[in-house]
Amino acid sequence: MTALEAVNKGYYDYMGFVFNDNGIVGIDIDDGYDEDGFISDEALDIINTVHSYTEISKSGRGFHIIVAGNLPFLGRNNRQGIEIYKKARFFVMTGNIVNDNPMIANQEAIDYVVAKYFADTPIESEGKGLRTQRIYEPTWATPSKTITIQPTYPPIPKGTRNISLISLAGQLRSQGLDNQQVWEKLQEVNKTCCQPPLDEGELKTIFRSVSRYK
Repeated sequence: MTALEAVNKGYYDYMGFVFNDNGIVGIDIDDGYDEDGFISDEALDIINTVHSYTEISKSGRGFHIIVAGNLPFLGRNNRQGIEIYKKARFFVMTGNIVNDNPMIANQEAIDYVVAKYFADTPIESEGKGLRTQRIYEPTWATPSKTITIQPTYPPIPKGTRNISLISLAGQLRSQGLDNQQVWEKLQEVNKTCCQPPLDEGELKTIFRSVSRYK
């Protein structure tokens, strides 16, 4: 309230919120509108999934989302207009809200955003620098010069099927596979690894959500 009063009296131009690894995560969507002035598919996906406090950013073109939860890294910029942080960052707050949602705890939604939009982000390992760890990833046998090595996909138990397949699809896209190749691999892993497999309609929803995002 002291900070708000100072801004209202004109002592300062704006307020900021500092993320300090205290159980609060910030999502920054830099350009949340498409060329026609409508909210972009990515922004709608994240806003509707997280369902927590959301405001229009200071530029007027983006969104800030504040949600309680945790990240497997301190923060990242995916270089495609979406950032996520839990420490060493601050948001300039506008109070220009786009919904009436209060800040809530939604770890499942944070995991979804990380898996879909930050699939290949390295994780900070305390005292050991960076290491790559994804929500779901295949394991590889020792490379061979004479045969093509195929990865082994671990079992995916019920409760982690959606988030694991989203993570896998994001990795496949980042590796340069086209939509048909991604769809075929998702079908294969769903059939052989998911316990039990997702129905085809749900699998298509996962595929469409990832294939739409460049």
